[in-house]
Amino acid sequence: MTWKQSRSGLAIDLVKPDLSKIDLHIDVATPLSLINRFDGHASYSEWHGYSVAQHCCLGADAILHETGGDTDAALAFLLHDAHEVFSGDITTPVADGLGCLVVEMLGERGRDIVRRAIKTMKHRLDMALYERLDLDWPLPSATAALVAEMDIRMLKAERDAMMVSPPAPWHDAIEGAAPIVSLDWKRFLPKRPDEWAAEWLARLALWHPQEDCIFGDSVTFIGRRAP
Repeated sequence: MTWKQSRSGLAIDLVKPDLSKIDLHIDVATPLSLINRFDGHASYSEWHGYSVAQHCCLGADAILHETGGDTDAALAFLLHDAHEVFSGDITTPVADGLGCLVVEMLGERGRDIVRRAIKTMKHRLDMALYERLDLDWPLPSATAALVAEMDIRMLKAERDAMMVSPPAPWHDAIEGAAPIVSLDWKRFLPKRPDEWAAEWLARLALWHPQEDCIFGDSVTFIGRRAP
């Protein structure tokens, strides 16, 4: 069985995904607001975890600020983890741990199998989502690089703001990541999941080049608040 049931009741094939019928509110924004970053190990609150939706919104806001208003790059960051509503948030340590287990079972030839499989699944889900949104895929190389860099910087900022001191240094790229001056600790405070779902949808509606074509009247309930 390679399909996963979406919140609205669709069967999403994880090998050959078709996201043409997904509801962006029910199937993407809402579950994205319910998935916790760091598997729930980072948050100021025991009631509302720090969600992937919040991560995507804050990182997108930071890119918008640092680029002087590049909405294409901000939109790319907003969407960069949306595949996790179907794949789950497979953290880097988990992927690396699975890779080590595969090496134990298959030898060195299996070292990169897990990472390649995860990357392929995410790529196919991303491509299907961009097709659903009538956006170009793949991303331009400069935009992809900007998103990847901000993702690392967000990782460090989130860790430093919400987690206890690490027992050992994390990856060199994380430890050496530049600070995000536009985000202070207050931006990482939690809100209810439904609020972050609305925040994510509001940015999508604001930055998408064909909002009316893609959304019609389906997001009028969230208003047009700028981030």
